[in-house]
Amino acid sequence: MNYQALYRMYRPQSFEDVVGQEHVTKTLRNAIAKGKQSHAYIFSGPRGTGKTSIAKVFAKAINCPNSVDGEPCNECEICKSITQGSNSDVIEIDAASNNGVDEIRNIRDKVKYAPSQSKYKVYIIDEVHMLTTGAFNALLKTLEEPPAHAIFILATTEPHKIPPTIISRAQRFDFKAIGLEQITDRLRYVAQSQNIAFDEETITFIAKASEGGMRDALSIMDQAIAFGDEHLTLQDALNVTGSVDEASLNELMNDVANGEVKDAFVRYHQFIKDGKEVNRLINDLIYFVRDTIMNKTAQQDAEYDALMRFDLDTLYKMIDLINDTLVSVRFSVNQNVHFEVLLVKMAELIKSGGEAPAVSEAPAAAQPAAPATNDVNSALLQRLEHLEQELHALKQQGGTQVNTPPKQQSSSRGRRKSKNSFSMTQIAKVLDNANKEDIQLLKEHWQEVIDHAKNNNQKALVSLLQNSIPVAASEKSVLVQFEAEIHCEIVNEDDEKRKNLEEVVRSIINKDVKVVGVPADQWLQVRSEYIKNRKRGNTSNGGNAEAEQAAPKNDDIVQKAKDMFGEDTVHVMDEE
Repeated sequence: MNYQALYRMYRPQSFEDVVGQEHVTKTLRNAIAKGKQSHAYIFSGPRGTGKTSIAKVFAKAINCPNSVDGEPCNECEICKSITQGSNSDVIEIDAASNNGVDEIRNIRDKVKYAPSQSKYKVYIIDEVHMLTTGAFNALLKTLEEPPAHAIFILATTEPHKIPPTIISRAQRFDFKAIGLEQITDRLRYVAQSQNIAFDEETITFIAKASEGGMRDALSIMDQAIAFGDEHLTLQDALNVTGSVDEASLNELMNDVANGEVKDAFVRYHQFIKDGKEVNRLINDLIYFVRDTIMNKTAQQDAEYDALMRFDLDTLYKMIDLINDTLVSVRFSVNQNVHFEVLLVKMAELIKSGGEAPAVSEAPAAAQPAAPATNDVNSALLQRLEHLEQELHALKQQGGTQVNTPPKQQSSSRGRRKSKNSFSMTQIAKVLDNANKEDIQLLKEHWQEVIDHAKNNNQKALVSLLQNSIPVAASEKSVLVQFEAEIHCEIVNEDDEKRKNLEEVVRSIINKDVKVVGVPADQWLQVRSEYIKNRKRGNTSNGGNAEAEQAAPKNDDIVQKAKDMFGEDTVHVMDEE
């Protein structure tokens, strides 16, 4: 392959080349120049901000015989071999796929040997937060008493998952999202170096779309160059990212502002036909409203002024509506409905008085509403007085209940419970055949199931699996406890989502199992009812011979429960 991706071609080869992480590069360069480098570092921060690149530059600078002020020369054999990835003393490990105890033990066994061609052995462990607890414990001993020739660099996007015992033994550097102007300057430099003609607005848009990640920015730019014809245009960048240009957004918001919701629906569905993504469209809307707020605050004229005539309070409420929709869309099967509802909500917000001039233009129209408002207020005051009287009577009677319609309460409570998010029959099928070996296997590998979904960009599945844990398992099925009841309902009722989850589980444990969900707040009650039903079923045969044969089984019910759920969670209580 002759062509090399832009983010690889323009990867920094010295501290000076790094964009936007001066607080990291300056500290490391000074430490190397003074010979005061640490034996372990933690590089944490968003993706594409230079963690691995700086780790490699550090490995070159620490081993370069011609290093000047902590900068590698990039000319000697050691620097070239590290750049090419052929230096045996710089070991790069992906913890996402090598996260077990055996891999870390292998490092621990080999780290004691001296480097072959360099001064220091440098171990770069990427995505270190994905190591198992056992692997972290194996790494801990090496970090406590490291050889003088070994340096560890642990890179991660989720530092909160690293044990405090590891963090306390390393110097931590928090990488920041790279600034918009810095990304823009770098993209402009890359385009000029590649002799590619570009529009300035295209560079700015790509920098915004990257959300602070230089690698993402260069990847988007690479795609847009491949999509276009020797000229980098804004339309090319919009097409590859699924975004909508500000002029089109302005027209959409004009429809909403004028109450023409039907026209807004037509325009939105045209966006979808053109291949635009709902998530990206919602993000673009947030930026659009945000730019309007900035222009109003700075009292600047705006080219796209669909929302400029509204007051700031209305714009703040719009931001809240859009943010709420963004959260809802992440867990939704039908994203179009949520966006259509958002358009209606924004139109209703404006219609209800969000536009400041409309209030002052027609004050007479608001006057007839005053008597109705007074009537409502008087009714509320009467109701309040009545409640105070009931409360006073209740205190005098020493806590007697105020009369309430009990039938309505019980019926409404029954309606809520009748629509369970789980099936007791399905749960019983799992528990009937549950055993300690299968649940232990799944518990040990459940984090791998979640990590597998993350690594394969299965965002819907990752959201579903957050705060979930297997609680019982048999040879052919597993019962999973979900913190949110809606997640339990999705697993039990959405065949597609459940099959996707079962495929991931199969890829991890090499077994076909059916997944059944149970809500966390009802699991203890479900488990208790199951044990009672099982005990009642075994003792309901009277005094015949079959019942006598079944009697010994009753003695094993407690042990069966302990095997299924664990001894710590089962407590035996006398019913008498």
